Amino acid sequence: MRTEKMGRKKDRLISKKDITGYLFISPFIIGFIFLFLKPMIQSVIYSFHKVTMSAEGMVLEYVGFANYKTALFGDAGFFKALLSMGGEVIVKIVVVMFFSMFVAVLLNQKFAGRLFFRTAMFLPVIFGAEQITTFSDYQSMSLQGGSDVVGTTAVHVPKFLEEIISGFGPFAAVITSFTEYASNIFEISWDVGIQIILFIIGLQAVPSYLYEVCELEGATKWETFWKITFPMLSPSILLCLIYTIIDSFNSGNAVMDMIDENLRTVIHYACAQTWLYCILVLILVFLAYRITAKHVMYLD
Repeated sequence: MRTEKMGRKKDRLISKKDITGYLFISPFIIGFIFLFLKPMIQSVIYSFHKVTMSAEGMVLEYVGFANYKTALFGDAGFFKALLSMGGEVIVKIVVVMFFSMFVAVLLNQKFAGRLFFRTAMFLPVIFGAEQITTFSDYQSMSLQGGSDVVGTTAVHVPKFLEEIISGFGPFAAVITSFTEYASNIFEISWDVGIQIILFIIGLQAVPSYLYEVCELEGATKWETFWKITFPMLSPSILLCLIYTIIDSFNSGNAVMDMIDENLRTVIHYACAQTWLYCILVLILVFLAYRITAKHVMYLD
């Protein structure tokens, strides 16, 4: 009898948690239904038709998968940009994840001015990273007498280093991408505000008694990180990984520029390109989740 009462109480507790969760995501659900659902359905319909304008309005002519076939096999520029974008994003994700975790571990330590540095790392999220970097570029232009300066925040890879990297053969492109992102550390720091906060929350959720046991056993800081901190941080790693993938594809790039340009002239083809782009993002998110979720440890 007592067991049945405890079971019912547990069921009620779970249902309360579910209701709380739905209340938190209700603004997104309402916004999605009333603002995004109809345009999404229309874009799917347009992608399977040829849209032309006439005196009577929009005329739809069903063409099946013709727009998708054109994007994948008839438009070499789009397919090449799609593959190139996928490779660049993967490199960016690796760099952002390592950098944000490293900064979060540092900011989780106790030191003077910790609150100031935490706030400074989150400022680009509040004000917008693009606006801050654009303002920085305008400042550099004014200091240099109004000359046309673009991307002054970036630090280019030295020529001698490029010559050394070129000797690595097929791995040269990958190494070059990593070095470019590492040299543009200022730009990377504007993209990691959310990830740093999520990692700090994950670090603070690790029970202190685990670290006390490590000290009693004589474990080094390095061993403690890999045996305690990193495994306990795995739920935050999964969350940050999925967020970083979506955020990386959401920023401006060559593929989105192509889609933007086609929206003004051939809307049906732009819709097909958009959904191919979305499918690529979903595939990467699915693969990242399937690979990472197997190694996630939850503290019961």
